Parts: sequence; C-alpha cells; structure tokens
Amino acid sequence: MHTANLVMTVEVRDVPPDILPFVQFKAEVEGRKLEPTEKVCVLVIGSTTCYIPVFLNEPMSMADLEIMLERQDAQLSAAARYVLSRHLKK
Repeated sequence: MHTANLVMTVEVRDVPPDILPFVQFKAEVEGRKLEPTEKVCVLVIGSTTCYIPVFLNEPMSMADLEIMLERQDAQLSAAARYVLSRHLKK
C-alpha cells in the first residue's frame, strides 16, 4: 500500500501551474465549477507525481476519501489524516 502525503492546502488560484491540471481534471470529473477562492488540499502518492485534489468548500467525508484512496492502493499518512480531519466531514 502506498502513502498519500499532504502537499498543500491552498486556494485554487494559488495552486502551482504544474499541479493545476490535476485540480482542473478532478473538478471536471466531479462536475464542479472551480472558483479562484475555493480551498483545496492536494495529496501526492508516495514519491510519484500522482496528485489527488480534495476540495474543501463542499468536503467529502473522511471515510469516502479513504475508500477513494484504497481504490488506488493508497492510505493517508498520519500528518495528512490530522490536517484533513479538521476539514472533512466525520
């Protein structure tokens, strides 16, 4: 199982250009209209460049996030779990 580490928690307008396409793709998949002020956490799987955005304006539950990560053979690091637990639904 791979570890999902927290890269950043920022507003969409502050996402670096090399990570922005991941955020835009995830928004399209979810049918979400991105606003520049929307907060997003960005996770990275292990030492890869596989970025997983987690939108915080209408957050998913921690359980749903864990299920999504399990499908990708990943789990949250302790630090990422701590930060996300403050933003996500129980």
